[in-house]
Amino acid sequence: MIKKSILGFSMLALLAAETNASTLLQGHVYVNKPVANTVVTIRDANNKTLKVTTDDQGFYQQDVSQLSAPLVLFADNNLLNRAGQKGVCAGNCIVAMVSLLQQDQVNTANINPLTDYFVSEVAKQISLVGPEQLIEQSVISPISDDILTKAEEQLHTLFDQGLRQAGIADRLFDPVSTNDPALNRLLDLIIFNRGYHSASGEVGATVLLDMRFKPISQQSVFDYDRAVKQKEENIKAKKRIFIVGDSTASNYDLNVYPRMGWGQVFDQLLDKQANIVVINSAQSGRSSRSFEAEGWFDLIKPLMQKGDYLFIAFGHNDEKCDASNVKRGQADISHLCTYPNDANNHKQYPADKVSMSFQTSLERYINFAKQKQMTPVLMTPVTRFRDANNKIAYQNQSTLPVSHMHYTSNKPGFAYFGDYANTIKYTANANQVALIDLETLSIEFANLHKHDWQSYWLVIDPNNPNYPYYKTQSTGVIDHPDTTHFQEKGALAIAKIIANAINNDPWLQQGITFDQSQINY
Repeated sequence: MIKKSILGFSMLALLAAETNASTLLQGHVYVNKPVANTVVTIRDANNKTLKVTTDDQGFYQQDVSQLSAPLVLFADNNLLNRAGQKGVCAGNCIVAMVSLLQQDQVNTANINPLTDYFVSEVAKQISLVGPEQLIEQSVISPISDDILTKAEEQLHTLFDQGLRQAGIADRLFDPVSTNDPALNRLLDLIIFNRGYHSASGEVGATVLLDMRFKPISQQSVFDYDRAVKQKEENIKAKKRIFIVGDSTASNYDLNVYPRMGWGQVFDQLLDKQANIVVINSAQSGRSSRSFEAEGWFDLIKPLMQKGDYLFIAFGHNDEKCDASNVKRGQADISHLCTYPNDANNHKQYPADKVSMSFQTSLERYINFAKQKQMTPVLMTPVTRFRDANNKIAYQNQSTLPVSHMHYTSNKPGFAYFGDYANTIKYTANANQVALIDLETLSIEFANLHKHDWQSYWLVIDPNNPNYPYYKTQSTGVIDHPDTTHFQEKGALAIAKIIANAINNDPWLQQGITFDQSQINY
């Protein structure tokens, strides 16, 4: 099947002759809706390039008589706006491949999140971090049929169930060449973005999520019927709680269970009769700056309505401002780092880079929420299980407790230093918005559990047959505890701490209703 599929291109395709003048390429660029008036770049095996612009319906058509298959196509995804990225796409494009062209005929070549996912799987197999690194290459090297077959199999593994539910013939399905109108209905139910390669700071692999921002994967294949229900609930809910934040709150795939973020379980605590939906868009590895710059905030903006809540929970990755870090210092400063206020609560940032002020970064979320007549809620970052010396607390006969650690000191590598938790508190007060001091509350909780903390934070027995993923992991296991992230019990405990804080806050307690039997910890 793979040699006939337009999804990929084989080594044989490199021998294809130049197409005749009557050979046309056309298709739709579609990401949740038609991507109108965007530039489509078509590049062939000899690095010849043509450009064409989509119409109001995201449709393009181009004579490709001067091009030789295989082709790679990429379009500006102007539904997102990734700031600060470099390269051909600047982190803001969507990709497809075409293997063979039918001469003297019209060839269909759509560009959408599923075509992008296929290219991403190909890229990973040839040791690239994502699709954009593939299109950065001026000449596309031959790719084996084995690689193409694996990428196609992975695509079908994730989407065959959803294709059948949507009424699409799954084994014949090709997102590049299909003209089935049901495809767009399926694409409407998928959240698409790109990952982040932390070691290099480059835009990474394709990320596909359901309508609650949960990963679509081998362990959680796409369920069309469930996604339809999710979308309807998102729209019709009385209120929505949006969570923006980092890995301490984010959703995790089933393969890393019992690792969980507190945002992943927060909806379990709500009163089911209140008709409140939690949309947890927190993403691992993001700071307040990169979450916006990578387009994650743009993805949830269309879902927001008057009366909703925005939980803003950053700080862990904003602290990554150490230029002396050999492996990733420069990448962190370029993409993640924001600087806290100084001791007098004055903003700190390099000249002409106000976006690197932590307070300014937080205020972007606050201001947007206020414009939408939503309720913004700032949170200090949840504690790590570490003492004042940045060692694991209560270990090696030490009695030092878990302590406040969300600050940077005046030492080489840091352009500015200060206290991130205090900056959040000051920002909440300056903007007159609700604050949950989660760091203080979680420190209190951690010190109450000094004897059983390993059942809350991510400390897994690698020999436990129930958790095979941890057999090969170097962190998050007994010998190397992860003192930042949680397993299910810890995620629930933190979620309950937040719920109780809301119940005790006069600004918030009237708007969010919990199942009181669920929030004791």
